[in-house]
Amino acid sequence: MLFAQERISDLKWKYRILVVSGADGKTIELLESGEEGLEDRDLKVFILSGKGMREYAAKPPLAKELLQRLDPPEGKPMAYLIGKDGKTTLSWTLGDFTLEKLFASIDAMPMRKKEVRERR
Repeated sequence: MLFAQERISDLKWKYRILVVSGADGKTIELLESGEEGLEDRDLKVFILSGKGMREYAAKPPLAKELLQRLDPPEGKPMAYLIGKDGKTTLSWTLGDFTLEKLFASIDAMPMRKKEVRERR
């Protein structure tokens, strides 16, 4: 899946961003299994790999911006949530990351509660 966005600002106020560094196959399968929940919460997922990002996920300027901003520690797989306002909201080590925690965290946010009310 290719995204045309080149900067975090291109996604601001439209999407929440989940950035995963050091993802293994199990994490990618987990994310794929939660695709409906991710879409419902307006989440775009980007996987950081090594010094860059998988080519299907983002253009190089966005990958560079995410790497500089988050500065993921080497050898410590992490997941980061960036809110629609463009601010880094939460982070987890991948060992502690679950879709349930991600969804519960988002669903507790005032903006998400407003979205759910407006969709009814």
